Amino acid sequence: MIVHLLRWLFGYYDISVEGKFTERFINLAARKGVNMWKLRNINGCICFCTGKNEWNTAQSAAEKTQNSIHIVKEHGLPYILAKHKHRSGLLAGAVLFAVFCKVMSCFVWSISYQLPEIINEYEMQEILSEYGFHEGAYRESLNVQDIIDKISLKDNRISWMTINIIGSCAEVRVSPDTSQSLNRRDISQTSNMISAADGTVTRIKVKNGSSKISVGDGIKKGQMLVSGVMEYNDGTNVIVDSNAQVFAKTARSAEIKIPKNIEVPVFSDSAAVKSEIVFFGIKLPFSIQDTPDCNNIKTAESEQLTFLDSRLPLYINSEILREYTKKPVVLDRQQAETILKNKLSLYEVFMLGSTNQGTVLQKKISFSESSDSYILKADYEIEEDVCIRMPLKVVSGDSQD
Repeated sequence: MIVHLLRWLFGYYDISVEGKFTERFINLAARKGVNMWKLRNINGCICFCTGKNEWNTAQSAAEKTQNSIHIVKEHGLPYILAKHKHRSGLLAGAVLFAVFCKVMSCFVWSISYQLPEIINEYEMQEILSEYGFHEGAYRESLNVQDIIDKISLKDNRISWMTINIIGSCAEVRVSPDTSQSLNRRDISQTSNMISAADGTVTRIKVKNGSSKISVGDGIKKGQMLVSGVMEYNDGTNVIVDSNAQVFAKTARSAEIKIPKNIEVPVFSDSAAVKSEIVFFGIKLPFSIQDTPDCNNIKTAESEQLTFLDSRLPLYINSEILREYTKKPVVLDRQQAETILKNKLSLYEVFMLGSTNQGTVLQKKISFSESSDSYILKADYEIEEDVCIRMPLKVVSGDSQD
């Protein structure tokens, strides 16, 4: 790329050589140091490109080998300037453009992220913005190392973090802290483990502390499962921070209803699209469509343009508005079962997400209907870790009268 740029800056020619001894010309010109590229034979003529400062040498070689040589086309900056030398506005525009590029290069306009799954890009953007690091930030005002230190100390999910700024592009890399739990605790803290739900114990894994239950025992919500007080054979007691997993069979149930008479949306084939360009933080709308007064559903899309794998400070935001009308529908039993089962699947995702390593052991589903609705009931038997931490308050010191 640099070679092409230098050739364009100094200028070069498209050359055509014809005669009976074109091979002799090529050999002589090469010996004289003429740089020839894009060498080709077109209808018996030798065509190539050469630099402006090598034209005289190529012309001398053509005369000595009894060939005629012609300039077919001129390329490069010198010829562009010569062509437009009387257009002062073009020169002024070029100068202003150069100044604009120089000023804009002092700011960060593109930020790329390499983040772990526990931190999303939007969240990291908000964190960096608190310390003045964002698209459009002045580079000289950014103390990168200070920003890294503050964020690393504040967010215990981060093991290490780097911010590399090259020109107007920045790259943020974050590595998660896997050596400790996301919820770090003071090593001096002591606690018991209690039950979060009623159930029957199936598995016990005690890492620290003294277990108060056995496999097969029934437990109640709030019951102590693992004590932070450890008793040794010599009669001494030690208070520790208990750590355990107690898996138990627990029960949960759900009831979902859906009316027999519902309204479903019927979308029209047409859609209104409102678009805008965001350039250097400036929003420029390029559509004049109004928001329809009738019922509509809005979806938003945002696309950031790239160039040579680098993000540009140029976004195209679009809002798609689809009109719809409500159509009354009477559900039959089969349709209602399908809808209710889909809703139940969604409930199960959130239900298991609220448990600690919960798995469904058994599921019983019943379907019924009333005068105006269909009803689905589900009873679950779940195995989950029911341990939750209950901190202990240890009071020490001498009593005084």
